[in-house]
Amino acid sequence: MNQDITETQEIRLTGIPVSPGIAFGYIKVHVSGSQEPESYDITEADIPGELVRFHRALLDTTTQISRMRDRMKLISGEKEAAIFDAHMMFLQDKSVISKVEKLLSTRLKNVEFVYYVVMQDYIEVLRRLDDPYFRARTGDMEDVMQRVIKNLTQIEPLENLLNNTEREEDEDLQILMAYDLTPSDTAAMDAFKIRGFATETGSTVSHTAILARSMGIPAIVGIEHGVLKVECRAFAIIDGYKGVLVIKPTDETIQYYKRIQSEKEKAYKKLEALRGLPTETKDGRKVRLSGNVEFPHEYSAVKEVGAEGVGLFRTEFFLLGNRTGMPDEEEQYNYYRELAEGCAPHGVIFRTLDAGGDKLPSEKLDAPEPNPFLGWRGIRVSLTRKSIFKKQLRAILRATVGIPKCGVMFPMISGYTEVMQAKAVLQECRDELEAEGIPYDKNLRVGIMIEVPSAALMTDFLAKEVDFFSVGTNDLTQYTIAVDRVNNKVANLFRSTHPAVGRLINMTVQAGEREGIPTAICGEMAGDILLMPLLIGLGAVSFSVGVHLVPVVRYAIRNLNYEECRAMAQEALASSNSRDIVNLSTALAKKSYPILFE
Repeated sequence: MNQDITETQEIRLTGIPVSPGIAFGYIKVHVSGSQEPESYDITEADIPGELVRFHRALLDTTTQISRMRDRMKLISGEKEAAIFDAHMMFLQDKSVISKVEKLLSTRLKNVEFVYYVVMQDYIEVLRRLDDPYFRARTGDMEDVMQRVIKNLTQIEPLENLLNNTEREEDEDLQILMAYDLTPSDTAAMDAFKIRGFATETGSTVSHTAILARSMGIPAIVGIEHGVLKVECRAFAIIDGYKGVLVIKPTDETIQYYKRIQSEKEKAYKKLEALRGLPTETKDGRKVRLSGNVEFPHEYSAVKEVGAEGVGLFRTEFFLLGNRTGMPDEEEQYNYYRELAEGCAPHGVIFRTLDAGGDKLPSEKLDAPEPNPFLGWRGIRVSLTRKSIFKKQLRAILRATVGIPKCGVMFPMISGYTEVMQAKAVLQECRDELEAEGIPYDKNLRVGIMIEVPSAALMTDFLAKEVDFFSVGTNDLTQYTIAVDRVNNKVANLFRSTHPAVGRLINMTVQAGEREGIPTAICGEMAGDILLMPLLIGLGAVSFSVGVHLVPVVRYAIRNLNYEECRAMAQEALASSNSRDIVNLSTALAKKSYPILFE
């Protein structure tokens, strides 16, 4: 790597790591955004011409997305390529097209502006959802919207800017810095030229992040004012492990990162070799390691990394993503069956609808709830919209016939009564299917999410009524210490290692053990290898993590000693502050699997 720097003043910008790896290159700045298109008046006589423009733009966009899908299939396989199926669904949504055509005649504005207004309404619905995974799908809708508007206004797509070598002064490797990148922007990257990227916005669960990981492109998001702080053509290094962008690095820094890059490559080769080995501690304690997914096509990735099925399948995107209405039982059955069959024989845990009731197609969006995190959401919605709940439960019961280890999981449980009510509805569905002569899964396991402190405090009673617990560490932390993790003013107080959170997790695990039921851990904490010794020591026997984290988590677990973790966890439970708990777990983690750290 040649570096030509006459004056070096090293600058370090920090963000959120979303795709691991080390990359070297020269800064290329791209400024983009979904700006509101120009608005101007049209006459009724102009409407036919505007509609022709609109449908021609839709066809052009369809062609572009199809090519993008084909490109991604060649690069990374069917599972990543299928992400663009959602884009096609948004593009071809008849309710959007119909609304644009209707609004065009009533507003008498140019079609790109009308289309923008219609799409913004739908994007806002997703943006108001409580679930960060579901909110992240706004990026897909914005991506489609931008493509259609670009085709209407004949603005050249970003992939041409990224990959058209005639526009480049040279062929140097590049680090892309942008305010934001859409999934198709990411898919369009030439991984041999764009070696890494950083953005000011984004999240670990966005499709842009998913695609970056699948393509092996180191990436960072959340660098505040990053576009303004970087210098075009400056030599830079992306540290996708820690979320650091180093601009104008010193020779010492360059050599340091070259060593890290070499060591990490050796370490990850060892992780791949463990794919067929059982997930268990050094002293033989077995642990179930499964993946979190949102779409049926992702089961192939689950198998590729050797995960034991799906420990958390979020159904919200499918249920609420169809703006023409809630999918009926048959649609849900087909959707769930595809995933269940793909994950056999390890099984799937289906989490029932976990979103606010104001997101249902049948509900009016008059005004947002004053405090949605404490409002009408999760199991509360399902129990008060019984017909919707029963369609989902019937579909799950039918979809899991003949496939072992499947389960249904109820979210946002706050106490005993909700569990019994949900189980009663499930039994109604069983009775109906039996009477109708329709095959259903008679061995479907029933579990609940422990994410509300009141539920954790009642686990001694709840354990007698269910087959498993799953601790949602993000919400449990949020509700326990009264901190909104997306509120910048208090986000620094959000600590999953708060002593109270640890005690609630311990209480849950202990209650489960007394009744012989397992406790799983999901949420960000489950994938944090620094905290793995603590969770193993507290007695968790199942983890559900992002698919890309499975190899790393497996390696960590196989290098831990359960008895040693247990002793450390007992010391942690006696601690009065979060820092001591972090230090205890971190020390054991670094001692047990130093290869995963520097």
